Amino acid sequence: MQRIKIRYADEKGNTSEEVFETRSLEELRSAFSTRGYYILAETSLDESLADQLKAALSFKQRVSLKELNEFTKLIRTLLKSGMPITDAIDVLLDDADDTPLNRALREVHQDIREGISLSRALGRHPDIFPDIYIKTVVAGEKAGAIDNILKRLSDYFTSSLAIRRKVMAAMIYPTILLTVSSLAVVYMVIAVVPEFASLFRSLDAPLPLMTSLLLSASEFLGEWFLLLFCLGMLVFAGVVSYAQSPEGRRKIDRFKLKIPLVRDLEKNFAYSQFARTMSTMVEGGIPILDSLKVVLDSLENKVIAKRFAVLPELLEKGLGFGKALKSIPGTPTIMVRVVTVGEESGNLGEMLDNLAEHYDEEITELTDTVTSLIEPILFLGMALVVGTLVVALLYPVLTAASQIN
Repeated sequence: MQRIKIRYADEKGNTSEEVFETRSLEELRSAFSTRGYYILAETSLDESLADQLKAALSFKQRVSLKELNEFTKLIRTLLKSGMPITDAIDVLLDDADDTPLNRALREVHQDIREGISLSRALGRHPDIFPDIYIKTVVAGEKAGAIDNILKRLSDYFTSSLAIRRKVMAAMIYPTILLTVSSLAVVYMVIAVVPEFASLFRSLDAPLPLMTSLLLSASEFLGEWFLLLFCLGMLVFAGVVSYAQSPEGRRKIDRFKLKIPLVRDLEKNFAYSQFARTMSTMVEGGIPILDSLKVVLDSLENKVIAKRFAVLPELLEKGLGFGKALKSIPGTPTIMVRVVTVGEESGNLGEMLDNLAEHYDEEITELTDTVTSLIEPILFLGMALVVGTLVVALLYPVLTAASQIN
């Protein structure tokens, strides 16, 4: 028997999460489908460490936000022209590549032909279409405004992609610089330093401590490089596997919130994501309480998500959205004020969108600052390391030459 944790939703978009024991995952999926539920997420509770390592080392194909955004834009354009949904999907699948998204769309197309609604057909593929997508489409179907809903989703994905690229650029660029610099240093130690070893032996003179240590490090790396590389890969796989676990994810998110600049970047990204997702769902006609449940699941930083997790309970007790946010320690004052004004004016969705744009601007400024600071710091560090290597190699030679003269 397998123990599987299932997060599922009914036709109204209400979500629940339970643990089931089953002999076959396919049987469990079939039972959910028969009852009119669609599965949003599946998590095996019986995975061994070997399974986790295998998952960490596997390169599972996923659907990117860019692909999802392009699909949303195209399907909206076709529907806006008056084309039925089945014909629109036919057009998109005509001569299409065999990608995970297109495979899912073929099944969605078949489900719709059999009389299943678009939202429910999409909901059968939670690994392709996120919770916000399904719930927003449900709201669009109820309101008879699927065109407007798809436009909101497209705008949401476009904005999310833009800000995600800025954050990734701020993180990836210094990482690449650091990696290239480290590889260059390792190459010098393994390939260049040994060329000086015979010269130093011919000098028949005591070597400085720094030079002796460099020669020992070069000899050790040259002899054990392959073993060290394999051990490093195993450690890397273990770290990746741990980082994918709930506990590892929380610790990494907590650590990121302690690093200067990275902390501010992480917070602003989470607040932007919170505001933009809430805006998209509220503007789509989804109640605040239902929207919050989706938003909290979608937040990437789980420490911040846990901080906001009390919001649904506070709203159920009758507290206003703004007051509920204010009661949570660490909530930015501007977020509380914007949400309060949005509630009072009846323009909560629009105000949340403006708030997301505010945090996007903060992220842009921070990424520029991070990039401008890290680049010279890394170059300075590289210069110091290379300079130290050069001094360690040339100092004995220059000393010997001066003694001869």
